[in-house]
Amino acid sequence: MACPFVRSASRVQSEDTSVAQGTLERNDSSNKSAAAAAVGKCPLGYDSGSFKLGPFSCVICRALLFQTSKCVPCGHIFCRLCISRFEDCPLCGAGIESLTAHDELQQQVDQFIEGHARVKRSIPCVNEDSGQKETSNVMYEDVSLERGSFLVQQAMRAFQAQNLESASARLELCAADIKEELERHGPTPEICSQLGAVLGMLGDCSRSMGSTGPAISYYNESVEMLSKLPVKDSEVVHALSVSINKMGDLEYYAGDLTAARAHYAKSLDVRRSALQDYSELSSQVLDIAVSLAKVADVDRALGNNGPASEGFQEAIKMLENLSGNTAESGSLERRRLSILEFLHGQTKDA
Repeated sequence: MACPFVRSASRVQSEDTSVAQGTLERNDSSNKSAAAAAVGKCPLGYDSGSFKLGPFSCVICRALLFQTSKCVPCGHIFCRLCISRFEDCPLCGAGIESLTAHDELQQQVDQFIEGHARVKRSIPCVNEDSGQKETSNVMYEDVSLERGSFLVQQAMRAFQAQNLESASARLELCAADIKEELERHGPTPEICSQLGAVLGMLGDCSRSMGSTGPAISYYNESVEMLSKLPVKDSEVVHALSVSINKMGDLEYYAGDLTAARAHYAKSLDVRRSALQDYSELSSQVLDIAVSLAKVADVDRALGNNGPASEGFQEAIKMLENLSGNTAESGSLERRRLSILEFLHGQTKDA
């Protein structure tokens, strides 16, 4: 198996070790027909359980390095966007005179993502008996770092640290992987659910960067994927309705109230339909109350005060009837009270 770390490893290994590694690779190549049963090994020790992500991570955002940059003169390394917010190095306190790209380290990070941040990957090989090209799967030992989950984890860390370019880049890789699976296996529930979630997160990144057009496009794709699923899963219902609401928010702030209302009403319909199957879920009732408030708010802005008042009152009644069901959950009760306070404020203003 050709490991993307072979070249970097050979620079630090002795000549004898490099020769031995080459021998192992030749032996591995001669047994490609059994690759599906083989276990991939990284010469830097990733599969041994001792591999550490520290040297490949930024201490500011805690995610894998993106657009790796070195501080001058101290030499400490960070993501370009992360360190650009500082005048002094956060590690040593030295003044930052300039930043230089560390292309070699960034290449290693990219190689790690491509070669090892996944459980299973397909590799081309030649069957010695038939001489025909085949594709076999290699299973890596560390199943905790499946590529999709790993990339989403790194993207979430970068997003929380406001390194939106890094988060978006990792999510785009993840979405591309899932789309390959979609072409190979068709729209299975698992694939649609995963792709819908990742596209929704890409929409969040674009929205945070102020890119309204791409954000709406991603949310639309997310809704399209999630709509392929039977609305029998509360998590799917939540993800679908949230993506629709976010499209409504973008239209609302862009001044297109009619389009915003259409999205909010669609999200409300999804949540109302799901309540028939999840009437015991307090969180579902809270979501409906939020949707009612969004629709009512737009109705009032459009001058439809009657429907707006009815929507606010219906939401208030739902939340008041829910009071006994959220007492055991502190977070749900706090959310219920917060929404209720907002709604009472809206009815006083009417």
